[in-house]
Amino acid sequence: MALAPAARMGLAARGRIVSGPTLLRAAAGVRSWQPPCPRAVAGARMASGSMRVSRVASKGSGAAPSLEAKKKMAGQSVTSLAPQALGMIVPGTFILPQLAGFPKPLGDKLRFLGQWILVKFQEVVSNSSIKWSSKPTFFTRAQLKARRSTLIPTAKALHRSMAEALAAGDKAAINRICSQNLAISLCASIDSRPAGRRYGWELVSYTRRLFYPSIRSHRMSPLGMEKTAPIVRQVVVAISSRQRRVVYDKDGNVVPGSEKEMEVVENVAMGCIIDPRTWQQSEWRLIGTVKPTTYDGWAQEKKALAELLKSR
Repeated sequence: MALAPAARMGLAARGRIVSGPTLLRAAAGVRSWQPPCPRAVAGARMASGSMRVSRVASKGSGAAPSLEAKKKMAGQSVTSLAPQALGMIVPGTFILPQLAGFPKPLGDKLRFLGQWILVKFQEVVSNSSIKWSSKPTFFTRAQLKARRSTLIPTAKALHRSMAEALAAGDKAAINRICSQNLAISLCASIDSRPAGRRYGWELVSYTRRLFYPSIRSHRMSPLGMEKTAPIVRQVVVAISSRQRRVVYDKDGNVVPGSEKEMEVVENVAMGCIIDPRTWQQSEWRLIGTVKPTTYDGWAQEKKALAELLKSR
């Protein structure tokens, strides 16, 4: 959320991001993020994306789960694992930037656009493969329901609810609608606020309606090689809005100069967990916001992913 300046609103934790390549190297021991299973089509490789996690999250989150932890997880409903499983942006998430974000050389522009087209093709093939695998028989309907028409309204509702809860300091609401990592980060930012300060936030209007909101990425990726491995479904929706924020002192008066109105574009990522045994999915939760992909960043992340897969 671009409620700038973040530090003055106690939102500094929201800007604590680990870059994709760094996180890929840190995730070398994480067994929960495996290359796509055979159902997801061999060509749909998982290139590393802009993966956002909080530095406030536990440093041990990158450790491979123990045997006892795996047994405990196996005894739980797959969809109940959503808060813990949705800890990062799915590798391979490609958010096409505006034209100003493209590289200047024409050749690089074309290659960058070609990479985006390839990623979108892989998304379609992978998602279609997973949906096809939910068909009990060849002539029956798929049990997995995409319901794409609900994705944008859901993202808008979660985006607004999270911003209001953050401004109000409502930790219960944050824990209810956010992934575990994001919730830890936002609750830490609430705890770091100066005593006696209150914050207000308001969504004035949605802007640039011709282009926003729009779905920028829609990925489904298994968390393991097993046939019954949970599947992460992640959607990134670009939202353009005009927002107003204000800071109040302990007496309830507006802090001079704190009331500001700004127009921002945010790539809001939300996710859920699909149980491949029943094809039921958990409630949607916010994962974070994603920066547009850059030409150099994409090349570095592809290289980091190749090194990670080679080491395994």
